[in-house]
Amino acid sequence: ALAVAVDGPVEFRYVPADASVVAYANIREVMLSDVRERIRQIALDDIGQNELQSQFGLDIEHDIDHMLAFLSPGVEGRLAGLVLFRGRFDTTRLEGVVRAGGATVDIYEGKRVVSVDTDEAGSLAMVFMEPGLVAVGDLSTVQQAIVRGSTTSDITSNSNMMGLLDLVETGSNAWAVGRFGDLSALGFLPDEVSAQMPAVAAFAISGRVNGGLSGSLSIEGRDEEAGQNLRDVLRGFLALAAMQTTGRPALQTMVDSLQLSGAGAFATLSFWVPSDALDLLLSLSDES
Repeated sequence: ALAVAVDGPVEFRYVPADASVVAYANIREVMLSDVRERIRQIALDDIGQNELQSQFGLDIEHDIDHMLAFLSPGVEGRLAGLVLFRGRFDTTRLEGVVRAGGATVDIYEGKRVVSVDTDEAGSLAMVFMEPGLVAVGDLSTVQQAIVRGSTTSDITSNSNMMGLLDLVETGSNAWAVGRFGDLSALGFLPDEVSAQMPAVAAFAISGRVNGGLSGSLSIEGRDEEAGQNLRDVLRGFLALAAMQTTGRPALQTMVDSLQLSGAGAFATLSFWVPSDALDLLLSLSDES
């Protein structure tokens, strides 16, 4: 599933071996789907698209084919992350946009790095890793990715993380995998969530947007007992969801599609959200 999703392992050489979360999205397929039009109607900031275009000149709908992102523990307990965009870019125009916003351009390891200081996230940077590949993230992480691109120490050397990719369904146009043991070092999880982490070791979620939304969520417990507890919790969730959707056909169809499976330390929940149920969920989100 992985090779199909990202068209080869090129981007992985920029992802650190200690990455806790890795996520992918086929932007082109999602943007061309009717689901995108539904989301557009309720998104207040177009899902961050306006900010990305104003700061870096990146047009998600027209410039980008797919993206790969990661989170990893940073220095002094700070969160480190990077987004790699694959697409078609006018380098001169993009650099002009960020420089007009007060950015500076420096040469680092032979790459032109455009950076700008922000109050919230420190120095944000953008660099053209190679033709058709742009990286955006905090300055330190961008610089590390530049160096990593010329070495052999990357996410592919982490067998635990790479093994999670076997749980990604073939044909998915969006997925994310992560290990909770590493996430505790990121320092961004709420205390009530962190308190539940000891029972969970890892997760893999994948989906395909095509009219509706289908996919699966796999959770790995710390051991077989934790896996059984996870399956019991999910069974309780399914029973509650079935009661809550009685008399609501659109939501009932979605709940009826939920299938629980798994053995040992694993619990897997597959789902299908048809277009009418998705419309209802989005309308409820809009009301809230």
